[in-house]
Amino acid sequence: MSLDPFEEILGLEEKFYNDGYKQGLSDGIIAGRIEGRKFGLEKGFEKYVESGRLHGKSLIWANRMSFFHKQDQATGNEQSGNRGAQVLGEHPKATLKPPALPNNQRLAKHLQVLYALVESDSLSTENTEEAVSDFDDRWKRAHAKAKIVERMAGEATKETGSVEKTTPRGDTSIEDASIGKRLN
Repeated sequence: MSLDPFEEILGLEEKFYNDGYKQGLSDGIIAGRIEGRKFGLEKGFEKYVESGRLHGKSLIWANRMSFFHKQDQATGNEQSGNRGAQVLGEHPKATLKPPALPNNQRLAKHLQVLYALVESDSLSTENTEEAVSDFDDRWKRAHAKAKIVERMAGEATKETGSVEKTTPRGDTSIEDASIGKRLN
């Protein structure tokens, strides 16, 4: 026992502060883990859905190239996608066939790389630093490849809703210059 009878009463504030701090710290750790896990699942799901969307686009682009070019070579027709509708007097968009992509080796190479980047069998779903870093790197590279393919195919972009017509300028890359010449 201490000599001062008020020492225990005067130390109550510090004791309550320390008890509250310890309890808040333990509750915060638990709440932080729950919130972090929820946030991680949301972001992971969003990225995986976007990866799946890019995978689907790559499959569609690849099928548009191979199917139409084989058909064009067999029939000797260069506009087989819309010609049947024009002959019948229908609207060109009434056909079920999407327009063919140009027979371009660079486009085919970009499509192969895009497909390889977003192929779901090779994507890791582990929750390790290395797996997450690899997934994020592939995801970013796939977005870049998708933009390149969209521009080479002359398709609409999300931002504008129309085909971007680029003109060669000093600050653009060589791919932008070739696209600008093709679209003009």
